Amino acid sequence: MADHTRLTEIDPDECLRLLREESYVGRLAFVVDGRPLVLPVNYVADGSSIVFVTPSGTKLSALRDGAAVAFEIDQSRALYHTGWSVLVQGHAHEVTDEDEIARLQRGPLRSWAEPKAGHWVRITIDEISGRRVGD
Repeated sequence: MADHTRLTEIDPDECLRLLREESYVGRLAFVVDGRPLVLPVNYVADGSSIVFVTPSGTKLSALRDGAAVAFEIDQSRALYHTGWSVLVQGHAHEVTDEDEIARLQRGPLRSWAEPKAGHWVRITIDEISGRRVGD
């Protein structure tokens, strides 16, 4: 019987490239009051972390002190049954260093939802994996 699987793994270097260059909105998964929550965030990434900015509230309070998180990006072409996804597992920490905050504020990242958002969160990339479906 022929192998009809069209699902292939994406190597870690390509996952990092996709994270840095092909998507600027991802889904952040974390736990609040014992229940899973997934929210979209716009972000920037480098080789070792993901950064986003958020206002005070549920998201920020749940992500302090190294909370375990998952972060996912993807792209699909439904008509052609093709696409890819990248999954990061890591830990979130609020950025508190004033020099680093000043550097981040000079960069391109702004919260789409809350223009005056002022809390920066960094997610470590502890594990990264990806899959591609289709040709």
